[in-house]
Amino acid sequence: MKIIKNISVVVILILLPSLLIPFHSKHDNLFLWIIIFLIVAFFIFNLIIRKSLSFKNYFTSKFNLFTNKVRYKKTFDLPNDLMYQKVIEVINDSKFKLADTDKEKFEILAISTMSAISWGENLYIDFETKGNETIMHFCSTTFFQMYDWGKNEKNYTVLLNEIESSLTI
Repeated sequence: MKIIKNISVVVILILLPSLLIPFHSKHDNLFLWIIIFLIVAFFIFNLIIRKSLSFKNYFTSKFNLFTNKVRYKKTFDLPNDLMYQKVIEVINDSKFKLADTDKEKFEILAISTMSAISWGENLYIDFETKGNETIMHFCSTTFFQMYDWGKNEKNYTVLLNEIESSLTI
C-alpha cells in the first residue's frame, strides 16, 4: 500500500506539468518547462531523503526556505536513555512513523503521513542532560511546504500529550 501511494504521488507529479502547459509546445514555453521540471525534481529529492537523520541539518536549516519549522524544549525528570526509549515506544504506538534513530546521539526521526493540507512533516527529537533532568529538543518541519497550516504545532501537542499520558500511572 505504501509503495502504491508513493508511486501515485510520483505519477501525479510527472503528469502535472502536462496539465499546466497547453498541449501544443512552443519554444517560448521552454522556460516554463524548465521551472516545472526543477520543482518536480526538488520535490522528489526531498521525498527520497526525508527518512534519514543524515539530512536533519538540511531540513531544519533557517536557510531552507521551502520548509516551515517549529522548535520546542521540554524538561523531564527521567534519565536520558530512559526518556529516549520512552519516546520511541510512544511514537510506535502513535499515528507517527519511526523513520530513523541514533542511539549514540539520542536522536529520533519520526514522520507524519500525508493529509489533505500537508505533504507530511519530519519530527526531529533529541535529548540533552542537565543535572538530573533531561531536556527534549523537538523540531517539526514540513518537508516541502512553506506554510504548515498549524500542523507542526499540532504534532508537538499530540506527541507531548502521548508522552505525558504514558508517564502517568
